[in-house]
Amino acid sequence: MMLVSLQMAKDHLRMDHADEDLLIGLYIQAASGAVINYLGTLGTDAILDSSGIVSVDSNLEPIGIPYEVQAATLLLIGHFFKDRDENANGAFQQGYLPMPVTALLYPLRDPALA
Repeated sequence: MMLVSLQMAKDHLRMDHADEDLLIGLYIQAASGAVINYLGTLGTDAILDSSGIVSVDSNLEPIGIPYEVQAATLLLIGHFFKDRDENANGAFQQGYLPMPVTALLYPLRDPALA
C-alpha cells in the first residue's frame, strides 16, 4: 500500500535517476505502513477504500490522501533515506515515529489508541 507515489517520493528526495527506485519503493511501503498503523482504524477510514486499499488514478498516483498524511509519509521516507541505519541525533525514541511526523498525524489519529 502506497500513500505517495514513487515520483512524489523521488521529487521529495530530489532524486532524478532510477538507480535507487527499488529502495525508495521499499521505503514508501514501510513509511505508508507505519503511518497507517499510527493512525489506527478510524484515522484510516478517510484514506482507504471499502476493501482496505488506497485508491489510485490512471497514473497510479494515490488519490484522496489528506495533505498531512502525504507530508508525514514523505518526511518518514526522507528520514529512512537520509539515516539508513541509525537514529541520528536521537530524532525519535525507539518504537516511535519522528516528532514532525506525529505532529502532522496526531489530529487524525484514532482516539481509542491515544
